Amino acid sequence: MAELRQSLHSLVECPTARPLPVEVVAARSTRYARRRRARLGAGGLALVAAASIAGIGVSQQDSEPGVLLSAGGRTTAGYVAERPGGYLAAGTWTVTITRSGQVIELSSTSGDPCGPTGTIRPGDEVRGSITGPGSSLRVGERFACPR
Repeated sequence: MAELRQSLHSLVECPTARPLPVEVVAARSTRYARRRRARLGAGGLALVAAASIAGIGVSQQDSEPGVLLSAGGRTTAGYVAERPGGYLAAGTWTVTITRSGQVIELSSTSGDPCGPTGTIRPGDEVRGSITGPGSSLRVGERFACPR
């Protein structure tokens, strides 16, 4: 312990390097602060850019709601229409539209295989289902029936 105390005293009395002037220490701390602010700003901009890209992706994903069913996948699905829509179907299918408490049921036995845009109105609750092999149903926006 005595040797350690003696070593510390000798370092204090005769330091191995000269202490830096206060101006140099202040200049280094100013540069550090500037770099830190720049890094935080860049990180903030990157976060805003990532959130914007994610928001655009979600808005585009939600911009065209609908139902897509085909044999070998889901057999029932539904959505609430935000814009006018239509449907295109093949095989054995059923589309149920609930509009202001009134139920409109379209099926492969009683309806056309294609309903152009306007068949489904904003606010309609739409449910679709398919049965049987080779059946498919697409319900959503921007439909024109093939001629």
